[in-house]
Amino acid sequence: MPTIHRRRRLFRSRIPWRTALAALVFLAFSGGSYAQVTLQLVNPPGSQVNLTSGKKILQFKVLSPARLRAAKMTVGVFSYDSDGKAAPAPLASYEKSVGSMEGGKAIDVEVLIPRSGLFRVDATLKSSDGEILGKTTSTLAVVTKRDEVGPSDFGVGTHFAQRVTPPASVLLPLVKQAGFSWIRDDLYWSAIEKKPGVFKFPKSYDAYLALSKRLGISTVIVLGGGNADAYPALFPKSDFPFSPDARARFAAYVDAVVARYGDDTVAEPYGGTVSHWEVWNEPDFSKISYAAYLALLWETFGAIKDVDPNASVISCGGGGSGGGPGGDCVVGLLKEGGLNDQTGFSVHPYMSPNTPEKGYRTVDAPIDAVSIPTVWPYLKDFIADRVKTDGRPLQVWVTEMGWPVNPKEPGQDEAMQAANLVRSYLLSRRYGTVRVLFWYDFVDDGTDPYNIEHNFGLLHYDLTPKPAFVAASVLSSTVGKRPWVKALIDSENVKAYQYGTDDPVIAGWTVDGKQHDAVVSLPPGKYILRDWQGVDTPVSISAQVFHWRVGSIPRYLIPERR
Repeated sequence: MPTIHRRRRLFRSRIPWRTALAALVFLAFSGGSYAQVTLQLVNPPGSQVNLTSGKKILQFKVLSPARLRAAKMTVGVFSYDSDGKAAPAPLASYEKSVGSMEGGKAIDVEVLIPRSGLFRVDATLKSSDGEILGKTTSTLAVVTKRDEVGPSDFGVGTHFAQRVTPPASVLLPLVKQAGFSWIRDDLYWSAIEKKPGVFKFPKSYDAYLALSKRLGISTVIVLGGGNADAYPALFPKSDFPFSPDARARFAAYVDAVVARYGDDTVAEPYGGTVSHWEVWNEPDFSKISYAAYLALLWETFGAIKDVDPNASVISCGGGGSGGGPGGDCVVGLLKEGGLNDQTGFSVHPYMSPNTPEKGYRTVDAPIDAVSIPTVWPYLKDFIADRVKTDGRPLQVWVTEMGWPVNPKEPGQDEAMQAANLVRSYLLSRRYGTVRVLFWYDFVDDGTDPYNIEHNFGLLHYDLTPKPAFVAASVLSSTVGKRPWVKALIDSENVKAYQYGTDDPVIAGWTVDGKQHDAVVSLPPGKYILRDWQGVDTPVSISAQVFHWRVGSIPRYLIPERR
């Protein structure tokens, strides 16, 4: 398959996570000289996702080396439309006089958030003579409170093992509010066994896994990473455990990890926290043979099953050509005799900047394109013919898939990221192939708009929400567990799918980036039109044919419950 746009974990971002997303620096005249002024929104990280509408206090801080004279703060609140674009004019503007103050003093501004959805906040600080001293912009959202976790096929990637901030106590409740029921993360070997034979678990590992269990969020843990610090002789050139001794050491690490987090006979809060384990992340099969990977899989499978016989072991880790959507990794493992040493396998079918419906074309591959309508049915047929000796077919897991926001690529803005997310889950549900689809990832890895690796998240780096966060939450609460039933429209550029039978929800969208009329046949009656923000509009359908205006981000048509 061709090389495609792929995300790689090339770094750990060291940007202070509390830094405001768009704090701008200006020169303010004070006492006969100019001083730098920075305006920041300083509400606690994560607090910009709200569960109720109404009044909200926004806190701003002016950072200046000098005392500022009388100034005026203006805050505008902007709504978003059904296509994910911010309105040109604010819903409301708020002004607050700011007297003489030292730099760093907080300024509180009360605003009214009228409903569910996403809102942009623009703040400007001006001097008494109208000169702009500072500007900043941010977002906030109102989503429906969730008491239960999301659907069982909705997962998201997190990075708790890579960095300790923001803490799990802040992020995991947001994961739940976004509508996900699974996270995927790591427990790095080198962080656990720093001295040979001595296993010490970082407190941050314990914290995020214990809290995920309390919140009802399931976890897939990636077992991987070399350990040259503890065993330099075993990893002279690569972090992959090639030798029998290296694999034995890896198996000892796996045994320690599963004994702590996977054994449900261990006392709370850790025992029975994890029951799904993925072996290595994106193994590079141009450097690692299938035989070498299978040797590690054998060791790992045995170590896991010795502790927890009911655990699931996921192979491949998204490795293979283009992330493995053609199944080349699992095919290679089966040829080496690995059918029964796994519960299933995972793929990472990144398609950016293409849509999930059309994807990209392939060459010399078992499928003619990498898209959900081609990959999912192909893999469904593949596993139907590969049944293990226990009578169970292999499972398919998509443990990474996502679209970044990329200002250099037309059509890859925040609105299209939201559209691609919702459409991916709706399409995946249609084919019934994938056990769980994990969106990569939950939080941006940095603040550089031109670094693709920084911009896969549903939340900005400062934890303010993107359209994709709100759209995911509304999708989860609206469609829920409903299975795909039928296509009312399935043309090249317009889709209208029904989910559920007795309590149906119809999702409609376009593929070509334009708005279209979806002409659907429905029983007459009262319905609710719901957009991606959860904004409801009642509608009465008097004739069986209904003209429904839909766009790139899916909208929902719901019969009014009697």
